[in-house]
Amino acid sequence: MDAPIEAIDPLTLAELVALVDQCTPTDGITRTPLHDFALFRTNVGTPRTPELEAPALVLLLQGTKVCHYAEATATYTGPQVVVGLLASPVETEFVGASPETPFLAVGIELDTSRLAELIVRLDDIEPRPPTAEDREASAKFSTPLSNNLAAPFIRLIGMLDRPTDLAVLGPAAIDEIYYRLVTGHRGDQVRDLLQQNGKVKRIARAVHHIHEHLDEPVLVDQLAERVHMSRTAFFSTFREVMGSSPLQYVKTVKLLEAQRLIHEGHRVAEAGYAVGYANLGQFSREYKRQFGHPPSAERSTA
Repeated sequence: MDAPIEAIDPLTLAELVALVDQCTPTDGITRTPLHDFALFRTNVGTPRTPELEAPALVLLLQGTKVCHYAEATATYTGPQVVVGLLASPVETEFVGASPETPFLAVGIELDTSRLAELIVRLDDIEPRPPTAEDREASAKFSTPLSNNLAAPFIRLIGMLDRPTDLAVLGPAAIDEIYYRLVTGHRGDQVRDLLQQNGKVKRIARAVHHIHEHLDEPVLVDQLAERVHMSRTAFFSTFREVMGSSPLQYVKTVKLLEAQRLIHEGHRVAEAGYAVGYANLGQFSREYKRQFGHPPSAERSTA
């Protein structure tokens, strides 16, 4: 059974907001020496921008973020926790941010293998009874922010000006964040999703294969066979977990990777070939359909 909802108290939230505000002097992502820990702010609203979201646990502290997925739109307003277990193409916009009330967030990139190892340890200590088969299978969800989850983030931010403390004690705080995730509200869902034979575990293997073979054609039948599912079951489960069809996911991921390559200085043809497009005309048409302009225009907008 999931732990009860436990909302963060106003003083703890105010402390966390003040810390993130102080540690993000400029708009955008503020990286830290812990590669999986970062802070974010924006002082202005932004239009819809396509990106590939990494698996992450994010504390959305202040402001509103709207995520447009292939077949759904989700609006998140702080304070709350947003968890994504698999890489997801999305168009993101920030609404109503200003210098007086900036959008503020802090989070960690999730290592699902690390999460799965923790779940095995917890099940050895305290086995859980089986859960219902019809539990929600989405790889992304949100939950209220609690004091328990806020506390290790406060400690991590407090270590940013103490490099030795961060290097030695930071990983333990990250471990606590993982623990709080799987033992808090919606924690049973995370544990169910990451079971060895669970829906998300199977789709995760397919998603990993897609990202490792972006330069190759992707066939739904082959993906289904790889994860030991029928074509029909794989198609419906992929849509349930990822919010889009397998082929739509593949196309979006390929085009986002091509955009990244062009921004890094690769020629348009090189970028298209690197993500499996042998026909430059088809690549340009699909790129324009995705981003609203041809790939040749990226250099002037990058």
